[in-house]
Amino acid sequence: MVKQWLCLFLLLSSPVWALTELKVSLDKNPLLLGETAVLELVADDQVAQQPDFSVLDQHFIVQGPSMGQQMQIINGQASRTTSWRLLLKAKQSGTFTIPSFEIEGVSSSSIEVEVIKGSAQTETTNDPQLFLQSSLDSTQLYVQQLAYLDVKIFFQGDLQRGSLSEPKVDGLSIEQLGKDKEGSELVNGERYRTFSRKYRIIPERSGTFVLPGSTLSGEMLDRNSGRYDYFAQTKAVSATANDLTIEVAAKPDNFPGDWLIADLVSLNEEWSPATEQLTQGEPVTRTITLTALDVAEHQLPDLPLNAPDGVKLYKEQPQAKQAERNGTLVSQKVFSMAVVANRTGELVLPEVKLPWWNKKTNSVHYATLPEKRLTVEVNPELPQQNSAAVVVPAAQGLTTAAAEHNPWQWNYTSSVLTALWLCSVLALVWFRPKRAVVKKAMVHNSGSARANPKKLQLACHNNDAGATRQWLMLWAQQQFGRTPASLTELALWCKDQNFTEQLQLLNQQLYQKNQQSWQGKALWICWSKLSLEKTSDKSALPELYPE
Repeated sequence: MVKQWLCLFLLLSSPVWALTELKVSLDKNPLLLGETAVLELVADDQVAQQPDFSVLDQHFIVQGPSMGQQMQIINGQASRTTSWRLLLKAKQSGTFTIPSFEIEGVSSSSIEVEVIKGSAQTETTNDPQLFLQSSLDSTQLYVQQLAYLDVKIFFQGDLQRGSLSEPKVDGLSIEQLGKDKEGSELVNGERYRTFSRKYRIIPERSGTFVLPGSTLSGEMLDRNSGRYDYFAQTKAVSATANDLTIEVAAKPDNFPGDWLIADLVSLNEEWSPATEQLTQGEPVTRTITLTALDVAEHQLPDLPLNAPDGVKLYKEQPQAKQAERNGTLVSQKVFSMAVVANRTGELVLPEVKLPWWNKKTNSVHYATLPEKRLTVEVNPELPQQNSAAVVVPAAQGLTTAAAEHNPWQWNYTSSVLTALWLCSVLALVWFRPKRAVVKKAMVHNSGSARANPKKLQLACHNNDAGATRQWLMLWAQQQFGRTPASLTELALWCKDQNFTEQLQLLNQQLYQKNQQSWQGKALWICWSKLSLEKTSDKSALPELYPE
């Protein structure tokens, strides 16, 4: 009973906090244009909800807010507060109203602010020890031409913290390049410390653009309040860089192809393996690299890569990247493809030609790769159309020529051939049932390891070339009654063009020195389609998945 009374006493004696008041204040009013003011909003309770400060964006450049909470106990009385602090800089001169803010149904008062246009110096900085400069490498641009914006902060003393506004203009793509750089410079005989920030700017349309100067808002140690004292006070400082005007022209009407403007463009190619001689049906990898200076990676176009008759190209997805090198943006796009020659003889790959606009000479240039001449050798493991077509007609030609000189010899020869053909047909009919039984027995007794479609699918999806070959060989042994000597022989048995091409790529991964990343999903798709076709043809092959 005593404990219950004690808990009730503590509950009644504890203070009950609730938000009852919101106070707003501005440290300067009126303001000079270019000057930074501190706006502070204080609530007489600890609250988690933050007011909507976006209403200030219409007339001010806003930095922050920074939030703080505090609790005090004076003479046994406890109080709690929550405060928000923002730095404001007016975008133009005039009279503006900072509207009231609301939290949990409690509102602050509004403030009317007068912004006065001062001298050029006060509009740029309110502290002679701090100023900003912005510059463009060119203010006369074409659409999609990349330009570099440099924003540099000059200051003397101890800059404790600062926030630099990001330039934003509709119709201009602006992105920071690299990290800020620290240094020092002499200005009018005085030493200043500097911070530099670099941006790349790409106009998205033609016209005239005004790029507002970036604004720095921060805090510096106050020299007058004890510069070297650990507890020295800070003062709010700000500075604004100069505005820049950019004239953007449209693309020239006489430019051929996709628009590309740069400082330099080049094309290079590599072959893996490096050779001037190809083998029929065997893939080699061709890699073409497009390099451009003063171009963003997303601006690099695709290349017109065409294959002549007798050649197939299996292209990978192009890979693009960019990096800053000594203040210049360098971008590359890599095109990789497998080249498979299906015909023997001389192979000529056409010239690759890419037009681009040289911003220095203001004229059209071309990046080119000369035509490539290769020799394609016969692949003994592949059937040759010419030799296959010659076998039967050659025998017929010999017998026909002999018949012209001796008709009896022709009749005798044809009779013998006919008799041999009839014997072979009778033997095939007689022994076929037995051979089918033997073949099926071989399939069912092929060993402990048996083809498993799920394991083949797993090997293909994991891009495991060795395991994929193993399961394909087991499948072939069960499917055809014997194991092929190679994947090339398996391709000859299956007689499926898509499946053959995938087996050639698998062969390249397994046996070439310079291996490329192999993707097995395409092979699995081709095999699945082929297996369904073979399953439906019961007379041509035994069961696909024997039990």
